[in-house]
Amino acid sequence: MKPIENQPVFTLITGASTGLGKEFAIEIARRNQNLILVALPGRNLHQLCEELTYLYGIRAISLECDLTNETALDDLVKYVTGNFSVNQLVNNAGIGGTSRFTDATCEYLDKIIYLNIRATTMLTRLMLPELMLHKKALVLNISSMAAFGPIPYKTIYPASKAFIYSFSRSLSKELQNTSVRVVVVNPGQIVTNPDVTLRIMKQGVLGKIGLLTAGKIARISLSSAENGKEVIVPGFINKLNRFLIKWLPESIRLTLLERACRKELTIRNI
Repeated sequence: MKPIENQPVFTLITGASTGLGKEFAIEIARRNQNLILVALPGRNLHQLCEELTYLYGIRAISLECDLTNETALDDLVKYVTGNFSVNQLVNNAGIGGTSRFTDATCEYLDKIIYLNIRATTMLTRLMLPELMLHKKALVLNISSMAAFGPIPYKTIYPASKAFIYSFSRSLSKELQNTSVRVVVVNPGQIVTNPDVTLRIMKQGVLGKIGLLTAGKIARISLSSAENGKEVIVPGFINKLNRFLIKWLPESIRLTLLERACRKELTIRNI
């Protein structure tokens, strides 16, 4: 067991170069916590680290890694645990899209499964021994409102997010008598960039319900986790939407979602 006393501690965030992952990095840096940020190669992650170091006086390490590559993921964990003391893990990396299932390539579907499910699961498992060395540690998994029901033309994505939700809740119970807390966040639609915003607008009213910026979701998520919540649904409208999902018959929900997502197909192709 490596000594951790008097060592600076870090938060490891995946998918940290843009969107929600980037906003988590900013919010955690504001809390005066050191960062290890992970993203795909060529995403200018080092520049974000330099900015956060300059603005908040923290240490920010950038690591490039394709988490769908098993060897790369294993090497990442070995490097991190061998060189840093990590007490928080934010499993944010994930992908999705809108397509007819019959039009999607097997490679595309496999990538969603590998990143959203396998990478989150294995990274959590491999990092747990390190996290358990600390008196207080946190695993923050990013799921989605999509976890609460099937969505036509997205098929694999909501299924993968349902896995993250179930996985997180089960693991939380298993670890209840340890120093590690497991929290799951279920955001709704997120405003990140013009392309995403356009796709959301094309979905009509259903796409706009519960729409929040990535920065606001990050702030709500971290504050709620600090206050002891284990299941976080950011925004009042999304909380109401979760209730309606339980109440509204699935056949009606599927019909409404099918119409909304079919609109999105007109402007997005894989």
